[in-house]
Amino acid sequence: MSNVKYSIYYSKPLKILVVLLLACNSVIGQDKVIKETVNIPEPLMFDLVRGLGAKQGELEINSLADLPLNNASMRGVEWAPEIEYALFDNFAVELEFPMYNLELEAYKMAIQWTIGPSKNNKFIHGIQVIGEKYIHDDIFEFNLLYVPAYRFNEVWSAIGLFGIMLEFGADTPSKDYTIILNASVFADLNKHTVIGLEINNSDPTFQRIDNNNMELLILPQLHYEFDSGYSFQFGVGPKFYGSKTDFSAVLRVIKYF
Repeated sequence: MSNVKYSIYYSKPLKILVVLLLACNSVIGQDKVIKETVNIPEPLMFDLVRGLGAKQGELEINSLADLPLNNASMRGVEWAPEIEYALFDNFAVELEFPMYNLELEAYKMAIQWTIGPSKNNKFIHGIQVIGEKYIHDDIFEFNLLYVPAYRFNEVWSAIGLFGIMLEFGADTPSKDYTIILNASVFADLNKHTVIGLEINNSDPTFQRIDNNNMELLILPQLHYEFDSGYSFQFGVGPKFYGSKTDFSAVLRVIKYF
C-alpha cells in the first residue's frame, strides 16, 4: 500500500511537469512561427545574398546571364556564377565572378545582414554591402544598400534596394558614384510560381567602364521553383540610357542546398 501511496503522491507533480513542458513547447512553437522569415521573392537582375532572414547553413549556387536581343555583336553576353552562404542566422556572404563573354572581368564579394522583421511579420529589412574589384581596369566599386521589403498578403509583396555605389582607382570616370534606386513588386500565383516587375536605375552586371549616369531597366519576370531545390527566373525587358535603348533576355538558374 505504501508503494501505491508514493506512486500516487509523485504522479501528481509528474503530471504537472508534463503539462508545463507541453505548454512551454506550445509557446515556443508559437514564438517560432511568429519569428519565421517574411517570405519575399528576390529580384532577378539585382538579387540578394540569400533571402532576408536567411538561416545558418543555407547554401545557394546560381548563375545570371544577360543575353542581348539587339546590338548583340557590340554588347556581348554578360553572366556571373556565384555562391551564397548563411554563416549565421540573418547574416550571409556571397562570392561572385562577373564574366563578359568567356572572360573573367572582376571579383565580387557581398555581405548581407537582416536587421529583422516587424511584430506583425509583414515587414522585414536589412543592409547589403558589396565590393567589386575589376581585373583589367584600376577600379574598385563599393556599394552600400538598405533593403526594405513588405508582404501585403499571401499574394502581393514588394522589395527595394536603395543606396549608393562609389568607385575608386585611376580608371574611374569623372563621375565616380551612382545613386541606386531599385524596386520590385511580386505576385505569388501558387506554391511554385511567382511573377514580378523589377525597376532598376543601375545595372549590376555591366562590367565595363561607363560614365555612371542614370539609366532605367524595366524587367517583367517569371520565377518557378521545383521541389528538387532547383529554380529558374526569366525576364525580358528594355534598358534606357541617354538616347539609346537596349533589350535583353535575362535568365538566372538557382540550386538551393
